[in-house]
Amino acid sequence: MAAKEARHRAKVYCLNDDGQWDDRGTGHAAVQYLTAEASAFIVVMSEDDGNSCLLQAKVHLQDIYQRQQDTIVSWNEPETGVDYALSFQDPEGCTDLWEQICSLQGRSPDDAPEAPEAQAPEQGVVLQDASAVDAPVAELPAPEMRNLAAIAEVIAETPLFKRGKLAEAFLCHDYIPRLVALFSTVEDLEAKEDLHHLFNIFRGLVTLNDTNVYELLLREDLLMGVIGALEYDPELSAHAHEVRHREFLRDKARFKQVVPIEDSGVLKKVHQNFYLAFIKDVVLPRSLDDNTFATLSQIAFLNNVHIISHLTNDPAYLPNLRTKLSDPSLSAEELLDALRLLQEVCSLAKQLQVYNRAGFYRKFVEHRFFDPLERALTHPAPQLRLSCLDVLLATVQHDPSLLRQHILQQRPKCGMLYGLLHVVSSAGGSGEKPQVAEVLRGLLDPEGMEGREQDDFLNLFYESFVAQLAAPVAGKVHLGTGPMNGASIGDDAASQDVEGEEVDAGVLTSRQHVCELLCFCVHKHSYRIKYFILRNNVLVKILKLVSQRDKCLVLAALRFFRACIGLRDEFYNRYVVKNRCFESVMRQLIANRHRDNLLHSAILELFEFIRRENIKSLITHLAETYQNELASLTHVEIFKGLLLRHEQNEEYKGVPQRPSAAPGLAPATTSAFQTGGRTFPDDDDDAAYFNESDEEEAPTGAVTATDDGAGGGERRPAAQSHPPPAQSPACEADAVAAMPGGGAGSQSLPVHAAAPPSSIRAFVSDLSEGVPWNNHDRAAPDDEDSRAKRPRIAPNGSGGGGGQL
Repeated sequence: MAAKEARHRAKVYCLNDDGQWDDRGTGHAAVQYLTAEASAFIVVMSEDDGNSCLLQAKVHLQDIYQRQQDTIVSWNEPETGVDYALSFQDPEGCTDLWEQICSLQGRSPDDAPEAPEAQAPEQGVVLQDASAVDAPVAELPAPEMRNLAAIAEVIAETPLFKRGKLAEAFLCHDYIPRLVALFSTVEDLEAKEDLHHLFNIFRGLVTLNDTNVYELLLREDLLMGVIGALEYDPELSAHAHEVRHREFLRDKARFKQVVPIEDSGVLKKVHQNFYLAFIKDVVLPRSLDDNTFATLSQIAFLNNVHIISHLTNDPAYLPNLRTKLSDPSLSAEELLDALRLLQEVCSLAKQLQVYNRAGFYRKFVEHRFFDPLERALTHPAPQLRLSCLDVLLATVQHDPSLLRQHILQQRPKCGMLYGLLHVVSSAGGSGEKPQVAEVLRGLLDPEGMEGREQDDFLNLFYESFVAQLAAPVAGKVHLGTGPMNGASIGDDAASQDVEGEEVDAGVLTSRQHVCELLCFCVHKHSYRIKYFILRNNVLVKILKLVSQRDKCLVLAALRFFRACIGLRDEFYNRYVVKNRCFESVMRQLIANRHRDNLLHSAILELFEFIRRENIKSLITHLAETYQNELASLTHVEIFKGLLLRHEQNEEYKGVPQRPSAAPGLAPATTSAFQTGGRTFPDDDDDAAYFNESDEEEAPTGAVTATDDGAGGGERRPAAQSHPPPAQSPACEADAVAAMPGGGAGSQSLPVHAAAPPSSIRAFVSDLSEGVPWNNHDRAAPDDEDSRAKRPRIAPNGSGGGGGQL
């Protein structure tokens, strides 16, 4: 068959995966018969060079071609599923190509149906929007019972990029209201199959992801019909599962206006948000895709922003709510409703931008909402306390300074802080303690405090309230200043437990959270919490909890102990050694040595930290006190390494010092323990190097002797590139070095003398007898730099008067 080869100028378009038309270029289109393929093809040659082919598509005999407007021909390739469109420059070219295609198919061009105009790209325009092709595949059938299956099929088979036009079709001619009315008829007839079709139709309407459709579905007069249709899920009906969403909404869901909302538009959005959440979370939790879920959430978010902005700017709403909360005549139920309303308002405020959220909380403080919340903290009803704590937590998460300033203004009584500590330290109300602990953690965090607020608030807390916080684990403690000798009055809380008797769950939860809060204070508050712990023996009392049966409490006590050790503070270390704090830890270690549990792992990590950081005072204490126990623990290498580290430390302490030229001079080095420094195994070689005598090189700053030929001479210091180390009055010893061969020019020079290292046991003994803790820190700083620069006395082998200092 011969085909016409008249060519007409046209643009080639191809539909991409995003539903948008891609311009493939402009060329000349014609229908050609290719002998090699034995078939006719639509061929478009590029107008740029005339040789490159933009499109070569076989003419199929199926009815797949559509003519749109007067200049566009479009089709879908059966083999690849790709949509193509040719947009001609003039109608004559489009008509010519269309007649050739119809002739090859054996049908009249006048009989072929035309597609809707919006399905293809406009002539000569490069499309960037998919709306031009979003027309539905077919016209919607009339909303009648006989067409329900066809309507459901149209929704199911419509491609994603055409759903926008499908949504527009449903919004026309009251189509959705007619479907809702039809549902009532079908339900009365109990036609199960048609009810299942209606479920698929309304579920499909929800998944169209169109805000205008959602507005219509949530309309007050249509909502119950929509919810009713969504009750007939075919999958649930197959399992004889009856769903009664409408019954719940009619009989159990009640809208309460604790404080009336005057604006009807805001009230409408409140209702809309409730029904959106109900459909999303209850009715269709399994049927929503990610895009639909995100759209519903976005609508709810925008509604919430509108609601909270209106309530914040309403001059009467927040004052009326504050008055309601302060009304002494309210019953517990009415007060709970008011608190829940405030809780919901604070929850909505989280969705505001930072500036607008700050404006809301300014109004919150101006209307003094903290006062009724303080009274609710000590209310006997737990639900009231929970709602109150949620509001306080939301406030602290926004800006803890708001609550801190309120507490500081209440001095000296500070009812709010007292109420918070009462909740966390009391035996009851286990469900409230996590929120209270989080509020207290936000209040006590110094990183968010500015100016005098930090000193004022922390001084208030440690002078008046820290004892109340520690009471569940430490019993009665001192609050004033006194000698830090570990003494305290009263019994600790753990010692009051009767052995073998179950401790109340509220007490265990309280102790656990108190341990966590004290651990937080150890990390954040440095000297204040340190003095409190050492003065009142708090660490020893908390470690008694390690013998409890509740593993969560045991782990909390271990975390507190680990926090104190982790500071690597000699104050804590000496306290631990003196009070033998490792006793209970060792008992738990031995009891769990063959168990692969969290408690065992926590103890192993503690010992590994001590070994890795080479905390010498603790290593010496452990090795000397628990040597047999540690040597028997061979299931891991940690304890073997700990004992080896102790031996290395002892060997380093026993390194012989280089003899001095003058009798009575003390060694020029001090132990790392005395100087407060830490020595690692890698330091041993360096220390040995500096302890070796060096007869070949005179150190910088050494004192040299020059011979003037008379057997004696003036000793003068050599030129120094750096000044000698500064001498502290507490670190000097005025030792006089007698020079050998002392001639007339001999003179004595003051040198540093370090006290010999004392053992740890002697140190602890001194500590227990009241010797100040820094007694053994009076030796001069003895790091590597100072040893290198310090004047040293070189041995003099000759008996003459020459010598080198």
